[in-house]
Amino acid sequence: MSPAPPARPPPPKRPLALGKKRPEVMPPDKPALNARKRGALLGLAVGDALGTTMEWKKAYAPDFPELAAGPHVEIRGGGPFSLRVGQVTDDTQMACALAAMLKAHSRYDVLETAKAYARWMPLAFDVGAQTRAALTLISEGVHPELAGKRVWQEGSQRPAGNGSLMRCAPIAVMFSTNQAARIEASLLDSSMTHFDFRCQLACVAFNAAIATAIESVGARAEPQALVKAAEADVSVAASQLGKTYPHFAIKVQDAAAGVHQDLALAQAKDPQLYGPELHLHLQMGFVRVSFRLAFWHLFHTQSFEAALIDVVNRGGDADTNGAITGALLGSVYGVQVIPEYWATRVLEARPEYAYETGPLWKDYHPARLLEDMVPDDTPKVPPKLLIR
Repeated sequence: MSPAPPARPPPPKRPLALGKKRPEVMPPDKPALNARKRGALLGLAVGDALGTTMEWKKAYAPDFPELAAGPHVEIRGGGPFSLRVGQVTDDTQMACALAAMLKAHSRYDVLETAKAYARWMPLAFDVGAQTRAALTLISEGVHPELAGKRVWQEGSQRPAGNGSLMRCAPIAVMFSTNQAARIEASLLDSSMTHFDFRCQLACVAFNAAIATAIESVGARAEPQALVKAAEADVSVAASQLGKTYPHFAIKVQDAAAGVHQDLALAQAKDPQLYGPELHLHLQMGFVRVSFRLAFWHLFHTQSFEAALIDVVNRGGDADTNGAITGALLGSVYGVQVIPEYWATRVLEARPEYAYETGPLWKDYHPARLLEDMVPDDTPKVPPKLLIR
């Protein structure tokens, strides 16, 4: 019997450079990119203006997952500040201040941002308690990186309002492709007025989700992709915070766990926002309420309009809840899905009398927000007042 032929040697490994290339992932085209950026910014302003009518009301609404279909479906002003039709509140105004600073410096600068917020506050008719306390300290000479922490510590380390979350979307728009800069800006901007780690990490997660929606390829980002990005950025940010504040390591861990819990419950039919832990009416202005509510609508509503109508008709901190949900869903769907009758009322809002005009109707107007952040094809603030 003849011996078996020797085994054939294995073929040589082909160099990786000559192997099969991975398909290139093309970035979204500029029109789609800008539509999502404008959607986030105008969505913020529209949600703010729609919600102000219902602000602080303990409104009846159906239990989740059923959506409220009304009765409030039009932007008509009023509310606790007796606003004009389409007029916005501190949510949009602070976003305008932040956007103007980002445009002027092409980066996040904590000192310049503090100056921008300080210029706005004396003009404002609505300033949150934590924001006012921190900006007052800054005006008295306290460094912006220390003011929010002092307010938090003087409040027994409990204040955790939604005042930094409501304004932070311009950071996601500016740094949609730069994770490190986005995380750093989110943490610095929140801690200036809302130092609590729940606030800081909520801003990080929220901006990660908006940035992912903006940069997504295809018609629309999948909700799970936004959650994955949010969780990834929270992990990075929590690690940074733990190293910066080792004596608060447990609080940082608890805050990160809270964000993960909120994102998980947002995917459930019942987000548990009427108890037992969180309640839309009993904890108005709490950052976790607004955050969880916005992400719940990401998963459970099929349109921008339906989401905003449900949010504001649940009352509570309706203008801020509307602004936060509007920014998130606007980044997903794009500006083209925002109902024209809402967008027009916000972008064309003007005071009733000429003597009322001033910076709030110019520098802190939603049209200025769009102009500063996404200038291509965005409406400009009309130079003349439309007197009704």
